[in-house]
Amino acid sequence: MLSVVICTYNRDQILKICLETIVKYFPTNFTAELIVVNNNSTDSTSQTLTDFVKKYSWCSVVNEPKQGLSQARNTGFQSASYSWILYLDDDAKVDQNLFNRVQEHIKSETYHCIGGLYLPWYMNEKPKWFRDNWASNRLAYNSLQPMRTGEFASGGVFLVHKNLLIKHKGFRTSYGMYGTHLGYGEETDMQRRIRKSGHEVAYDPEMIIYHLVPPHKMTVSWQLNSSFQMGKTFLKTAGYPDNIFSGLLAFIIGVLQLLVFSIVCFPKLFSTDYFIQNYTIGVLRKPLKWFGAFHATMAFRKRPAS
Repeated sequence: MLSVVICTYNRDQILKICLETIVKYFPTNFTAELIVVNNNSTDSTSQTLTDFVKKYSWCSVVNEPKQGLSQARNTGFQSASYSWILYLDDDAKVDQNLFNRVQEHIKSETYHCIGGLYLPWYMNEKPKWFRDNWASNRLAYNSLQPMRTGEFASGGVFLVHKNLLIKHKGFRTSYGMYGTHLGYGEETDMQRRIRKSGHEVAYDPEMIIYHLVPPHKMTVSWQLNSSFQMGKTFLKTAGYPDNIFSGLLAFIIGVLQLLVFSIVCFPKLFSTDYFIQNYTIGVLRKPLKWFGAFHATMAFRKRPAS
């Protein structure tokens, strides 16, 4: 019925926490398997997974030597025994109701592609200025709904029918994380293709995971760089024209947002619970996504379709 796929690279200690919650809530009322794709890890991940598989027969490990999250995700669904694939991040803790919620979707088959909600969890004390909503994908839906054009589900908790992945030849490996290199776009691109083929992409706020926010993500520089990197693939993966004219429009949008946000956010600096870090991120984060899109159109780099 369900194949849970977790792709991992050099995060042995965090993966152990993820697997602990999987064990705690793994379904016993329907058929399921766990596939962990080891994407060329060089730490203790291999030994951890070897020990885990010996203990739990419903888990198997697939080694994928070709680096890249998209490559690993494709290997995961290609190795799956069942028709439904649930992708989970390796730094996530699953909610106690996650698998029951997934079972409901599988039974109803109302949607064949559903994204869930991720909420933050912390191993380290977060700075006073850091906002939880920066580490969540909560949308303005109180129940299961098809998402509007321009909205995309997160791949960190992503339920999809295997037939859709086969039909669209999996995730494009020219997008996404590559080892420690920050990259985005593979999930957006896949959902755009799914929609183009006539299927809706839904969002379920009751399909929940808790996503780790490590210390390096609780910095202004990471928040801003993440937005810029996301923008570099946004136009193409979301289906917008990826040319110099779109780039110039993106630049104009970024400049206008920069001006508006700098004015709108300024009075908040006089509030006791609003910090200069909040102002910096509030003013720059969204414009930087558009500047990233502009940069990509100006770079004239070839991005091979795979």
